[in-house]
Amino acid sequence: MIEELGTKRAVVRDSSREDLRRKALEAPEGPGVYIFKGADGEILYIGKARLLRNRVRSYFGPDLPPKTRAMMERAADVEFITADSEAEALILESNLVKKHKPRYNILLKDDKHYPYLRVGLADEWPGVTIARRMKKDGARYFGPYTRAGAVRETLRLLRKIFPYRTCKDTTFKTQTRPCLEYHLGRCPAPCAGLCSREAYMETIQEVVRFLEGKRQEVRDSLERRMKARAEALDFEGAAKLRDQIRALDQIMSAQKAITADMKDRDVLGFHPYGEDGYVAVLVVREGRLLGREGFRLAGTRDEPLSEVLAAFIVQYYGSRAAAVPEEILVPDAGADTALLEDLLRRVSGHSVKVLAPKRGFKKDLVDMAMDNARVLVSELVPLEERKKAENEKAMEDLARELGLPVLPRRIEGYDVSNIGGKDASASLVVLQDGKPDKSSYRRFKISLDEPNDYAMMEEVLRRRFSRGLQERREGKSGKFSVFPDLILVDGGKGQVSVAAKVLKDFGLDIPVAGLAKKNEEIYLPGREDPVVLPRDSGALFLVMRLRNEAHRFAVSYHRKLRSAKSRESALNDVPGLGEERKKALLAHFESIEKIATASPEEIQNVPGIGPVLAARILEALSARGAEKGPGEKDS
Repeated sequence: MIEELGTKRAVVRDSSREDLRRKALEAPEGPGVYIFKGADGEILYIGKARLLRNRVRSYFGPDLPPKTRAMMERAADVEFITADSEAEALILESNLVKKHKPRYNILLKDDKHYPYLRVGLADEWPGVTIARRMKKDGARYFGPYTRAGAVRETLRLLRKIFPYRTCKDTTFKTQTRPCLEYHLGRCPAPCAGLCSREAYMETIQEVVRFLEGKRQEVRDSLERRMKARAEALDFEGAAKLRDQIRALDQIMSAQKAITADMKDRDVLGFHPYGEDGYVAVLVVREGRLLGREGFRLAGTRDEPLSEVLAAFIVQYYGSRAAAVPEEILVPDAGADTALLEDLLRRVSGHSVKVLAPKRGFKKDLVDMAMDNARVLVSELVPLEERKKAENEKAMEDLARELGLPVLPRRIEGYDVSNIGGKDASASLVVLQDGKPDKSSYRRFKISLDEPNDYAMMEEVLRRRFSRGLQERREGKSGKFSVFPDLILVDGGKGQVSVAAKVLKDFGLDIPVAGLAKKNEEIYLPGREDPVVLPRDSGALFLVMRLRNEAHRFAVSYHRKLRSAKSRESALNDVPGLGEERKKALLAHFESIEKIATASPEEIQNVPGIGPVLAARILEALSARGAEKGPGEKDS
């Protein structure tokens, strides 16, 4: 079993090296995945091979690249997972690398944080929204977009050309009259019954084709519909379609036609920088250049260009079926082209060619992508370095102003949220080197049911550090075993005193501070007067950002708890839904949230629930429509 563990450094002794070598010699002979681990269980590297035994034995040769040699100095164990084919091994490797992010693999950085455009095709009346991660929910996702401006511009273009609803589901379900968007010609008002679902879905399918880059196909479809309406003497409808065609023509004329074969293709370019590198993706659809996206790859130094690009292709396209074009042009294809093409065919459902052209217009496209990768480095690296320098200075200023013994590279922020003590929750958020580390965020259900912020703060801190000390005693490298350089609580002297007492009880010497909202003053244990940072101080912005993030996270979880309780109580009022059916419903869907977002047909799959009762259940839950909280981890 593969576990996600910590990152303690350990150098392997000679005896362990011989055990590792023996295990490599006993590796399976067929295709599969191999996982190198450190002495503390940390996953160091995940790779795939057509012949596992031959591939793993090569790691014990004399002439290893520097990065591989550094990894092998720490490797203490190796595990194997066999597969039926090399293609299946490649897919498994991709999934494991995305999950565990081993430090010695080439990694596509921050892909999960980039926004996508989501078209909710599984919804009765789909809309277009921005999503931060892809889900298997029947929707179509387009992206990722590395620039927020590109997302806003795409949405602006969609609203200019296609009329579709932009209201929230809760608003849509209760709306009975057309809103201003209808009168502006930007929504066909399906909420008021002024548009058939067939006509609405026709528009949504054109939105999908537009986002796929099939702009000419969309134009032809709009023109056919315009002529049909004109022939049916629906001149008002034909005029609206004419305006859509004109708006689309303006967009298409502004795009640069760079190929005559009208193919869909992505063109990749790469430029190294330090330990990492940058990949530029030129998106060409129907022969037109639609735009450029840029991504950072970590751990590319000393790696062959073909392997760098192969790693990018697997991670970038591996779960994005809608985004895979007919061709992917690269500067160096390497020897695994057929394997990559097999993977992309499985992902997309159509044949895909990975080509490294040596001459002609395709080579010119690759050269253009390489130039764009160099531009990316000149644009992004100074920005990243400036942000890093700003965060470093902010931490230095904070350490100086608060008299901290070390630079506060890891800062943990805490906040509690409740209304009259009910459904109380607390949050733990983390800044690592001045940047949010969301994988370390945690949320807590508070056991108290009376309004006492001090006692609630004490409970969450005791739970957090008792768990951390337990992990340390057991030699585990869990998330709680890593202690901060500074603790920041939301509040003044009272909250700071509580935090200091908890740390003293545990025998921990960790600096603690409190940030009061009223005047943004920082309180320290045993100090009467607060520390007042300059209003333009980077240190102040740093702690304010942490405090606000802790508050947001605590409040969102508190709302989620109240929402779940509210909706669960709503089930009690549904006529015909007895206790047994309610239990069956909760057992089937596992949570109130999943019931509220289910379709009537899905609810009818529960024994004893027919169409009338399903409609009553959804109506009751919709009436309570509370906000959802983010899906971060409970503690």
